[in-house]
Amino acid sequence: MYKVFFNEHLLVQGDQINNSPKDNICETADIKDFKDLETHLQTLERSKHVVKLLIVLNEGLDLMQLLADNMTLIPAAGGLVTNASGRFLCIRRFGRWDLPKGKIEAGEEPDKAAIREVEEECGISGMSISEQLPSTFHIYRSPYLPADNNWVLKETHWFKMNYAGEEHLKPQTEEQIEEVRWVSENELPMVYRDTYGNLKELLKPYLL
Repeated sequence: MYKVFFNEHLLVQGDQINNSPKDNICETADIKDFKDLETHLQTLERSKHVVKLLIVLNEGLDLMQLLADNMTLIPAAGGLVTNASGRFLCIRRFGRWDLPKGKIEAGEEPDKAAIREVEEECGISGMSISEQLPSTFHIYRSPYLPADNNWVLKETHWFKMNYAGEEHLKPQTEEQIEEVRWVSENELPMVYRDTYGNLKELLKPYLL
C-alpha cells in the first residue's frame, strides 16, 4: 500500500483502514477522477487538523497512477547515514529535523544522487551504500508552476549508507540548512517528534 503525504496529512488507497485513539482523524473519500481528488486536497489545505484520508477509487484506478498522470513529477534521493559509532546523520532546516536529500539531476542515477546530496548538504565524503530503503512520496504546490496546475508529486529514493571518516560536518547554508549533527539512538525519538510525516515512516524501524 502506497502512503502519500500532503503537508502532514496522509493519503492511502484501500477499502478499509484500522483506526485507534493513537491515529489521526480518519476520513474516507470516494474518488472518480483527479478533479474529485483535487477537491479533497483543497479541503485538506484548509484543515486545522491532521487527517488520514482513505482514498476509495473507481475500479481500475490506482492512486499513484492518478497522481503521476496529473501532477509534475520530481524525483529526489537522500541518505540515512550512520557512522562507526552507530549515530545517525541529521540536518535541521526550516526549524525541523530532516535527512539530507535533494533533486535528482537529469541523467543521474538515484544512488549517485543520494551520495552527492549527502556530500553537498553535510560537507563529508566517502559514504558507502549498504541497502536501498523504501521510497517516500509527498505532494505539494509549487510556486514556480502556473497556479491552475501547480501540483507536484515527489518520490524520494532512500539509501542506507555507512560513513567511516572523521570529517568536520559543514551545513550547506545556501540550502537553508541550519545545523548538521550526528544523533545517537537515544536522541532519535527527539528527531522523530519534530520531523515530517514521510520521514517518520522511514525512521520508525530504528527507534529504540
